[in-house]
Amino acid sequence: MPVVKNREDRLQAINSRLNRWGGQPATTEELARLCAVAQSTIKQDIAYLKDVHDAPIAYSRNPNGYYYTRPFNLAASITFTDKDLTALHAAVATLNQYQHLHLFDDLRGTVDKIDKAVRFRTNPADDFGQYILFESVPFVKGSQHVEVFLQAIHAQRVVTFAHERFDTEVTKAHRLFPYVIKEHRNRWYVVGWQLDYGEVRVFGLDRILDGSIQITGESYDAPPFDANLYFHKALGVAAYDNPPEEVVLSFTRSQGLHFRAQPFYPFRKEDILADTDDEFRVKLSIIVNKELVYELARLGHSVKVISPATLVQQLIEFLKRAIAQYP
Repeated sequence: MPVVKNREDRLQAINSRLNRWGGQPATTEELARLCAVAQSTIKQDIAYLKDVHDAPIAYSRNPNGYYYTRPFNLAASITFTDKDLTALHAAVATLNQYQHLHLFDDLRGTVDKIDKAVRFRTNPADDFGQYILFESVPFVKGSQHVEVFLQAIHAQRVVTFAHERFDTEVTKAHRLFPYVIKEHRNRWYVVGWQLDYGEVRVFGLDRILDGSIQITGESYDAPPFDANLYFHKALGVAAYDNPPEEVVLSFTRSQGLHFRAQPFYPFRKEDILADTDDEFRVKLSIIVNKELVYELARLGHSVKVISPATLVQQLIEFLKRAIAQYP
């Protein structure tokens, strides 16, 4: 009898045996002979079937052996390449960063199953996850409201809540027909049509008072909203009425390489105006807002705004205020 070296083939053989003979238990020794492997390997395979595939396997002591408590068909398994396994390790580590969100409570079991499946298919020494360090995603106030707004969006219902602004610290009641939930820089926001103002508004969930959110039975014929179209011309999450402008930026050679590798805003090849040993110059069609000013200020002397003049002035004033704090 040929040795069934591939785990997927062994699982199919074990599954076939346990589905036959009217549920008569199969001993570890019998399954080991069937697959021509050690009994210890069979025990690992049984554990894999139970943990990863949720196979209804039980063990009988009289007579000794494994059996299915109900009919079970093992779906065709996927054979993973080393590249697939590396990607899955990274995916599991990424998903685990969001465990604090109640929204993902039901997902945790799925993530655990994926994690077990990956670990079963790799040598413990090849646990790629231990070599991947992610920026920590902290628990932020307001994330507990995400699920409530998603329920309202799905049901297309108006939501009422009390919101306190950062700048004025004044609390106001709002009636909102929510469109989407958006995450930006580890903060959560709800974007929707504010019924009393008759316009699109954005609210930080961390500024919504606990216990104030109510999903009403009221629907509303709000204007259609395309989130991708609305936000793709700007940085951040604020609501904008002004159109995008042509912004020309001149980067140092070094910073230009960083920008091309990881741009803070997308650009096309034809938007590159200069690419020399001394300068990388690019034009961006983007809405000029505070978020853009903050991003440019963060880059410091490695970038220079060529145009428009209004953005140059905003950046100068921002930097002057910063310098004024250090007399």
